[in-house]
Amino acid sequence: MHRLILSSAAFLAVSACAPSPGVATASRADAGQCFRPNLVRNFTAPNDQTLYVRTADAGVFQIETPFCRDMTRALSIALEPVAGSSRLCPGDQAALLSPATGPQPCRVRIARKLTTTEIEALPSRDRP
Repeated sequence: MHRLILSSAAFLAVSACAPSPGVATASRADAGQCFRPNLVRNFTAPNDQTLYVRTADAGVFQIETPFCRDMTRALSIALEPVAGSSRLCPGDQAALLSPATGPQPCRVRIARKLTTTEIEALPSRDRP
């Protein structure tokens, strides 16, 4: 009887650690909505609150900030995830670094990945 209880407890503990099929599928689907900061290939900043970045796989992401001084003048940028992750997804916070914005990084939020239609609807000067 004692062995049966221990076996059952061990089985439950191991099965609790196993990923559920629904969660794994959702994670893989959400992965397409994320990007690695080192794969940003181009960017535009139509104003000091909005930034669009194009990634190596041709995805375009909208990034927002309350205010980032002279972001429209930036010739280069670097994004660093605040949470220490290697990728950025909508809702994530990051630090934006650029010589144009000064020595202090700007706090930004990844707003969303644009659809092909939304990218085409951007004015050409705002399209990365």
